[in-house]
Amino acid sequence: MRTAILAAIVAVTGFSSAALADGKKIGVSWAQFQEERWKIDEAAMKAAIEAAGNEYVSADAQSSAEKQLSDVDALIAQGVDALIINAWDKDAIGPAIEKAAAEGIPVVGYDRLIEDARTFYLTFDNVGVGRIIAQEVFKVAPKGNYAIIKGDPGDPNVGFLRQGMEEVIGAAVASGDIKIVGEANSDGWKPENAQKNMEQILTANNNQVDAVLAQNDGMAGG
Repeated sequence: MRTAILAAIVAVTGFSSAALADGKKIGVSWAQFQEERWKIDEAAMKAAIEAAGNEYVSADAQSSAEKQLSDVDALIAQGVDALIINAWDKDAIGPAIEKAAAEGIPVVGYDRLIEDARTFYLTFDNVGVGRIIAQEVFKVAPKGNYAIIKGDPGDPNVGFLRQGMEEVIGAAVASGDIKIVGEANSDGWKPENAQKNMEQILTANNNQVDAVLAQNDGMAGG
């Protein structure tokens, strides 16, 4: 991951590896840290940036699109040479991209796609992640009633994760071995919304649910 992050920064900024080592300031705007994975990602990103001789500065939007805009403004005011944005809302982040572009600051969209041609995109194989989630559940429950708890409907990753899940369970669904008895999006990827969705699915099916596919660990806990 460290190598991928550094390569992405080099690509988007046009800096050479040597130039990065001269000490650039890289600003990172995180959407939130409610799941443990984001803390792990931040540690790896900070280590990669600092190992290359650069300064890491960051902000936590705390699941607020409005705060994220303010965070990016603050990072720009600190004189960052490049921005990495883990967008809370891919549409609401637009004004921040405009401001960065006006200042000549290159932007990397991290994990969540920012639909703007001026941004570089760095993500995981989310289809592969969805496949792994489904494979592990399918090992335990190759038949039965399945519920699928998805993330925020505005996040493109939801579709990629769902695609990976379908690659694993699709044949069993087609044969009737698996029946999807409920499928719902959870606004903001919030565990409390995932819990409400799961409660509704259980109620609608008289608690007859054999397996759950949740698109991240935070919602699985919900």
